[in-house]
Amino acid sequence: MRRTLRRAVCLRGRGLFSGRPCVVRIHPAAAGSGWQWRVARRWHRLSPAHAAPLPHRARLRAEGDELVLPEHLLAALVIADLDDVAIEVPGGEVPILDGSGLPFAQALRHAGCRADSAALDVSVTFEGRTARWTGGWRPTQARTFIDLGAARAQRALFRGADASTALVRDGAHRALGARGHRLSHEPAWHKLVDLLGDLGPWRALGPLRGRIHAANPSHDRTPDQIRRWLADGSLQHTLSLAA
Repeated sequence: MRRTLRRAVCLRGRGLFSGRPCVVRIHPAAAGSGWQWRVARRWHRLSPAHAAPLPHRARLRAEGDELVLPEHLLAALVIADLDDVAIEVPGGEVPILDGSGLPFAQALRHAGCRADSAALDVSVTFEGRTARWTGGWRPTQARTFIDLGAARAQRALFRGADASTALVRDGAHRALGARGHRLSHEPAWHKLVDLLGDLGPWRALGPLRGRIHAANPSHDRTPDQIRRWLADGSLQHTLSLAA
């Protein structure tokens, strides 16, 4: 039986890169329609061909339309293991919210989604620490992170960033501010969330299973790594829709 949301949900916030107000609406979809997205009038059925990542963010592109920063939302959809969903982002940028996938996970839970034990076993090593996921919402708590020096140097790139949208660290990688870490080795967990989001265009076509590990992954390198995992059998794909 195919899985979708029970009801639509909407999240509003600020764009990390544009600094402008952003909105994303997530709708139930008809069985067999797959994962669909749109930023204007035209709907696109998500596929790996749409993955066009940049070093600091995921990006989807299709027929002249572009959607930036979808990775935290896509990670939550992968964790929920949905088969059919429709995503509307009128401004072309998914809001950063608190810098994690947690608001999307909470919205999906409100919409009736579960995070059962997964057929995937995914681990990431980053800065000498390893995070591993085999199911459940826990990884979505991890926020995007940045060192204070880099944040100051790249202020023009991250127009919508402030202390509420990321884990900010000092030069020794210690958390700054009163909030501290949500999870032990939170940056490694966030890298895992980003990897799950990057798997989204493949999950959109059918369930994934297997055991995969990535060391120091980045958005721009991950699509090629996913193809290598599929080629060597570490990752298996059950296609339920044509690419």
